[in-house]
Amino acid sequence: MKLFVGVDNGLNGGIVVIDENQKILHKWIMPVIKIKNKNEFDIQSIVYIFKEIIEYDTLTFVCLEHAHVRPISGKRACFTTGFCFGLIQGILEGLNISYEIVNPKVWQKDIFQGTVSDTKNASIVFCQRKWPDVDWTKSERSKKIHDGITDAACMALYCYRQNR
Repeated sequence: MKLFVGVDNGLNGGIVVIDENQKILHKWIMPVIKIKNKNEFDIQSIVYIFKEIIEYDTLTFVCLEHAHVRPISGKRACFTTGFCFGLIQGILEGLNISYEIVNPKVWQKDIFQGTVSDTKNASIVFCQRKWPDVDWTKSERSKKIHDGITDAACMALYCYRQNR
């Protein structure tokens, strides 16, 4: 069995695993912990997630979204996104998991089949249609769909299409 993993790095990101049948096997919101009223990445939990993925003892393909600095983002947001990008790369390298770095525009063009102005909303709509039985909210109590998980699911599907 092959596993395809999409990683939306960022404090509001996610990690999603699909199988050869495009079934969602696992989905995680990017683990964070609160330190001095700020969210920080829970590095131990992120490592645990990837160790859990490779326990399947199967061929695993990972697509990691390339981090970009946006002019409208603040210094902290830019640093945090870049930090997570490097952190995930380090974890994947340390666990000897092969991965591909994917530009957001590349996977979005493939998945959304054209130009879409609101990519966050597009990933939500796409995932609700593709996997209607999956709960895309952050928690059982939450009503809002978590676009970090839907983006990661779209990247996992892109990974599947590139590596099947």
